[in-house]
Amino acid sequence: MKFKLLTLGTRGDVQPFISLGQALQKAGHSVTICTADSFKAGVLQAGIEFASIRADFLALTQSEEGKKLISGNPVEIMRKMKSLIYPLMKNMLTDLWTASQGAEALIYHPKAFGGFDIAEKLNVPVFTAHPVPLIAPTSLFTNPVFPFSLGLGWLNRRSYVFNRFFMSSFMKIINPWREQVLGLPGRSVWSNDLKVNGREIPVLYGCSPTVIPYDPRWKVRVSMAGFWFLNEEETWQPPEGLSDFLHQGPAPLVFSFSSMPLKQPALAEEMIAEALRRTERRAVLITGWSGMKNREVNEQLHVIDSVPHSWLFPRSAGVIHHGGAGTTAEALRSGKPMLVCPFTGDQPFWARRMRELGVSVQPLREKEMTVEAFTQRIRELTADEALSHKAQALAQTIQQENGPEETVRFIHKQLEQWG
Repeated sequence: MKFKLLTLGTRGDVQPFISLGQALQKAGHSVTICTADSFKAGVLQAGIEFASIRADFLALTQSEEGKKLISGNPVEIMRKMKSLIYPLMKNMLTDLWTASQGAEALIYHPKAFGGFDIAEKLNVPVFTAHPVPLIAPTSLFTNPVFPFSLGLGWLNRRSYVFNRFFMSSFMKIINPWREQVLGLPGRSVWSNDLKVNGREIPVLYGCSPTVIPYDPRWKVRVSMAGFWFLNEEETWQPPEGLSDFLHQGPAPLVFSFSSMPLKQPALAEEMIAEALRRTERRAVLITGWSGMKNREVNEQLHVIDSVPHSWLFPRSAGVIHHGGAGTTAEALRSGKPMLVCPFTGDQPFWARRMRELGVSVQPLREKEMTVEAFTQRIRELTADEALSHKAQALAQTIQQENGPEETVRFIHKQLEQWG
């Protein structure tokens, strides 16, 4: 069967789809991943066909407006998203529709605006998927897009209405496209976006039921069988400098803020370096897209642009990161204690959850970062044996899960019902 996987966003939105795509191909399906050009190399390297979508969210996060977007609350984010995403949407919708031609089944990320509408037009089996459990309403936890927990079950369930509120900003572009290109009538933002052509849309979550509670109300409609890990380390070799650093002393901490741009990256580097001096710890600092540019290498600190987390985290003493879903999953799989420094989106959700599971010290937001705060948390992270024991126990369960393969089995069952 020809599957088209539509996904847009940052690395954490695309990489899990590559893993799922590999599992689908292993099961005998033809797979094309439709996403931004910045992920083309990774898709092709994984042996999957690629279709280009003109919507580079990763580059957008590095723009001045994108940086302001990241620091806002959910309502402010929605307001700014409108001004930032509108210019991209016409090209995005055009490309998604073109890329979907010939599909016999669709799997779409909610950020791939138009996925629902294309599924309605093609009338083929369709699934919506996300590495974060924010699609299907539940009373067990608040919608992860909120930076706080509502606590009460009925409020938790109602919080998922925000998804439709968010989409309301974009219907002025989507509806004309539906009418003029797809030949479909416009739809209301209050229409059921989890049901198409009279059928409920199955939900695929790329996260672990060991970490996130599975709601019995979801029954057979939601698949959540484990993280969709992509094992990049199988073909990756470390540069000589990193390999030497790792062998010259005890296991280091790892700092990674991924695509999150720091407001004062140079200051953050100085604080991290001083905290390491005070705690007499070593660390690898992965700069990513954070804005940190220092390339200092000494006996305490090794700075590098990018390293597969699946390779480096197991070699660390602990992970200090931004709380993205993919980074959190890799930290969990490595069995290492962590400190989460959440910025926006679902990151506060993961920070809270890691703390609840007993594998993380108290979260540290960017505005709270000081030398003293980093020092205190590093000391707690490296001294609290209970954190390490819980992290190792959780990792053992997560490592036994087969998220992509089990998700494909779920997909096959849904396809049988479709037929």
